[in-house]
Amino acid sequence: MDLNDIRENYKNFDDYKIEKIASEEAGSLRPEVLDILKAEIKKRNLNLNLIDSVDSQTKELTESEFNEYCAILKNHPCPKCKSKTQKINATMVGQVISMIIMTNYEKSLKIACSNCLDEMHSKANTKSALLGWWGIPWGPIHTIRSFMFNSSMKKNNRTEKPNEILSSFIVSNIGIMEKAKTEPEKLTEFINRTNNAI
Repeated sequence: MDLNDIRENYKNFDDYKIEKIASEEAGSLRPEVLDILKAEIKKRNLNLNLIDSVDSQTKELTESEFNEYCAILKNHPCPKCKSKTQKINATMVGQVISMIIMTNYEKSLKIACSNCLDEMHSKANTKSALLGWWGIPWGPIHTIRSFMFNSSMKKNNRTEKPNEILSSFIVSNIGIMEKAKTEPEKLTEFINRTNNAI
């Protein structure tokens, strides 16, 4: 797409869309498009921290920056129960739903405190036990696999150090993590969108 067309598109986007691009998608934009995005942020008098968010997605992450983002996320209130006493962690949850000859086995990312993550695994197991096993032929097989997967994932819910899933989430969402320094509610919104993806 031509740069003039991109500039026109950005002019027509509402503020929410510009903020979303700046905090979630800037890492995938070409340098000349980043300049257009930054100019649009300044022209609209949006929070200039959005420019920091854009810049953070386009540079190499240092260990100290990673540790800072990690501390921000782990000490964030749980988006599910609002608890501030337990550290945030991340996991994958497997769930199976069958409909006669069709079986759907999905794995999804979840971010919350340890107790809420345990609860998410338990709910997924219950749902799979009720709705997953009776699809022929894959229902029973995938249901057993989901139980084993959830049991394995659950072991990492209470790790003190960031587990691999949490680390990956941070690295993939640096713009959101940068924005969370000044607007923690945006991190809560993003986590809720992630948790509700399926």
